[in-house]
Amino acid sequence: MVGIVKLIAGCALGATLVAGLGEKRVIVFPSNIDSTTTTSSDQQVFSSTSNSDKQHDHFLISSRSSDYSAPLLLSSKDDIAIHIAAQSFAHDVYRVTGVRPHIYNDSLPHHVERAIVVGTPQNGLIKHIRDNEYSDELIGKWESYDIRVTDEPLHNVDQGLIVVGSDRRGAIYALYTLTEQMGVSPFHFWSDVPVRPQEAIAYLSSEVLSHGEPTVKYRGLFINDEHPALWSWAAQRYKVRWGEPAFLPDMYEMWFDMMLRLRSNYFWPAMYASMFDIDGLNVTNGFPKEPIAGPNQVLANNMGIVMGTSHHEPMARNKPEWDREGKGAWDWTNKDFMVDWWTYGAERAKDKETLFTLGMRGDGDMPLTGASNELVENITSTQQDILAKTHGKDINDIPQMWCMYKEVAEYYLKGLKVPDNVITLFADDNWGNIMTVQPPGKDHKAGSGIYYHVDYVGMPRAYKWINTINLVKTWEQMTIAAAFNTTSIWILNIGSLKPLELPAEHFLHLAWDLDAWPINSVERYLELWAEREFGGETSKDVADIMMKYSMYASRRKAELVNSTTWSLNNYEEAERVLDEWQSITDRAAKIYKGLPEDTKPAFYQQVYMLCLMQTNLNKLYVSAERSNLYAQQGRNSANLYAKQAIDAFFHDAELTDTFHQMLDGKWDHMLDQAHIGWNSWLEPIKDIMPPVSFNNPSVPAREGIPIPELGYGVITNIRVTYENSKGSWPGNTAFNCPQGEHCHTPELLPMDPFGAKSRWIDVGSAGPKSTSWKVTSEDWLIVEPRHGKTKKDGSLDTRIRVSVDWDKAPEDGHATFYLTASDGSEVTILVPINKRPAPPKEFKGHVEGDGYVAIEAGHVSSNSSKEEYAFHEMIGYGRTRSGLEMFPRTTQNFTIGQGPKLTYDIWTFDDSNEEYVEINVQIGPALNFLGANNTLAFGLQVDDQAPKIINPIPTEPLGFARDRVENKPVAIGAVPKDWIEIVKNEIRDVKTMVKLGEAGKHTITIWGMTTGLAFERILVDFGGIKERGYSYLGPPESVIV
Repeated sequence: MVGIVKLIAGCALGATLVAGLGEKRVIVFPSNIDSTTTTSSDQQVFSSTSNSDKQHDHFLISSRSSDYSAPLLLSSKDDIAIHIAAQSFAHDVYRVTGVRPHIYNDSLPHHVERAIVVGTPQNGLIKHIRDNEYSDELIGKWESYDIRVTDEPLHNVDQGLIVVGSDRRGAIYALYTLTEQMGVSPFHFWSDVPVRPQEAIAYLSSEVLSHGEPTVKYRGLFINDEHPALWSWAAQRYKVRWGEPAFLPDMYEMWFDMMLRLRSNYFWPAMYASMFDIDGLNVTNGFPKEPIAGPNQVLANNMGIVMGTSHHEPMARNKPEWDREGKGAWDWTNKDFMVDWWTYGAERAKDKETLFTLGMRGDGDMPLTGASNELVENITSTQQDILAKTHGKDINDIPQMWCMYKEVAEYYLKGLKVPDNVITLFADDNWGNIMTVQPPGKDHKAGSGIYYHVDYVGMPRAYKWINTINLVKTWEQMTIAAAFNTTSIWILNIGSLKPLELPAEHFLHLAWDLDAWPINSVERYLELWAEREFGGETSKDVADIMMKYSMYASRRKAELVNSTTWSLNNYEEAERVLDEWQSITDRAAKIYKGLPEDTKPAFYQQVYMLCLMQTNLNKLYVSAERSNLYAQQGRNSANLYAKQAIDAFFHDAELTDTFHQMLDGKWDHMLDQAHIGWNSWLEPIKDIMPPVSFNNPSVPAREGIPIPELGYGVITNIRVTYENSKGSWPGNTAFNCPQGEHCHTPELLPMDPFGAKSRWIDVGSAGPKSTSWKVTSEDWLIVEPRHGKTKKDGSLDTRIRVSVDWDKAPEDGHATFYLTASDGSEVTILVPINKRPAPPKEFKGHVEGDGYVAIEAGHVSSNSSKEEYAFHEMIGYGRTRSGLEMFPRTTQNFTIGQGPKLTYDIWTFDDSNEEYVEINVQIGPALNFLGANNTLAFGLQVDDQAPKIINPIPTEPLGFARDRVENKPVAIGAVPKDWIEIVKNEIRDVKTMVKLGEAGKHTITIWGMTTGLAFERILVDFGGIKERGYSYLGPPESVIV
């Protein structure tokens, strides 16, 4: 007789619920479990009346106090991958409650009344489930699943949690969806996310959790550029001697576990110095004569991973294999050997789930010698013949892909024919911009996909040190791919994974279920991610930090940031950038301090460390450039900033050491990548301190022979500098005026009520003596502070703020800023003003100030749709705020003036009837992904002038970098001729000259014509931007009334 089970009421939900990202919550953590009458470790029933009068509303999976976990029942005929995942599921339950479930094959012990039944519709176990019509609906589907509680599902089983996958991975994903909701992160190993103990785990009996076929069929990761980080880490962790393989099943087991938990199914293995299919075999006397699968290959197949090889490694063989045992040239003049070589790879992969890479590029990621469309088409045909012969199957039943990467993309644009049974894998430009999608109207049976990068080694700069990915841009680009049915493969170049865990998971979530993540879902995604990884108490704050991080880090790759990136003279850009970084770092520090000790390592790796290192890097470069500029200006504080830069350089090393030493050195070497002091597209051998400047603080500043008539020979202990100028006073320097002598009285750029609220003037030490100073001016010129003192070391240097009391100021003219110092130094600076009248009260929009109007594209005056087409704002896109793009994504190309439109009302103060004004529409770095004959376009109109059609992206390709003397000989591919600067700056400036006519209200209209263009900012320059000169981000947004 089965033991009597007592139903205990009053089970409250005692812990924070955790949802699988994008999934409905079905797992709860009850409390108040009473197990006094439990008679079997495999048997327990409970009910909850905390939110309902119903009994049996939870299926108990595990209870710590009851020492109970529901057993798992599987079919021995189901794939081994399901059995491996079931073992992981049982271990996950054990980590949460401390009670490990038993696992049974085919039948349960007689006394067990409740169980978790796992399988596929094809096995006899699931076929015999009572009322199993829902499982029949899964037959033939790809990676789908259904999870539900069923009463009396099998003979002598009172209740079961039935987990059915349409195939082996469908069942695996179902199990890992449940354990993720239990609180087991996909990064439990790779980011040390703790598993939080619970008293009990239960499934909501009234809920059905099901998922149909994923958005993308093959969702992959590519370990690439793994030196020096991942390879060195693995070699040390697994005690590998130099020259021996570092990536073996011990590592790949954890890697594949992570992939499956992320619902990834496709893998390109590391290939710098690794031979995935060979490593682990005894190759002392060469490769096995018979094509034997190595332990990595066997493990991948057993765990349910679809194996592939990278874009330049065809037929399941990788480059290090060729380097070791290839004979002759890697080209088609060596056809006979190549056929044998590839046949070996095809035979080795037989009966192993493989998506074969076809085609042929040159040796080592280079163009193939003598390549033509006809040649590579012939090679691919030969490869297909090999596959059909070795596998004994219809070639249509063998998964294959051909990657249109770099120069191959140019072949495709010139008519390359991809067989209809081969997936066409397009690529981004290595910088996150999709180059091509499945051509609309061109049917391709196997479909197409995207090879995407969050790590890259190549032109114009390698980036693989840190996370520099804007998640909103990833969403924007991948939704374009999906809109044009480019969804057979999405594979991500992930480098060494760390610290790119977040962009990797986000990419894979989009690939799994894009519909779960609509526009402006990234912040919500980050909240759910933070809740799962670090707990719910700080999830909103963490999400906001990482949302901002995503924008700040992607403005310019960390490897491209240098001492001159951020302007020290214009718009206080350097200060604004540093303040932004410091703000999120301070917030992250506060969260870190308040977290439980077991959660701190995960937070440090995925959030806090990123903020610390980026903030420090930017401080290093800004301080270095301050030292250089201030030394030229004769300011002693150059020495302070030089020392700050040096301190930041060594602090970077300290931060790296901290990361490497945490958790007893678990992640040693993962941040070995050099990232400071670049001088080419490839990283330096080691970090290099950027140039800094010192000056001699023990002598005063002087300019040559004392000839009063020439203004030379001024000896002073102070230097006065000001905004928008590199000059310094008193006296003359090469920066004070073009001729360097007989310079006019220095003058700030004109101030007006709608420009910047203040200008800055710095007073700094320039000699050995401490010097007092004071300022006099008109009473309507507000000067703060008006007096101060310098110190030899520059530590008391002062930034004075100059603003205007517009109620007291005259209509025009200037004020005089007059500074005198105790050493006799005198400096006069003129402060011109334009007392502009306010626009009429009825005007709403942006107002000209400081000679320009700067508009964030999201701040529209109106946004008008056309039929189903409309502009939508993507918050977090771009460099400053957001991007506006036309949706839905189709081939629609509106006649100019007929589509949706954005309008921006501006107010100007000067007539410009005869003068041209520059309008700069800043858009994201998109490419003509629909082809050269379908270029992206928009319309620009000013007031009632005729609108202009603008095709912002050139159709002339850049071609091969080896044709450009200054660059390394690597094929870039079919990107536009101006591509290098566009991707470095992460913006495209689209400039047009217009005449605005009379002062007053004007309206700028952007007409939607094609999809794919994200509008970030609009800059209207009346001369103020050009006069100020360089800044990376441009002016802050103008006043809005």
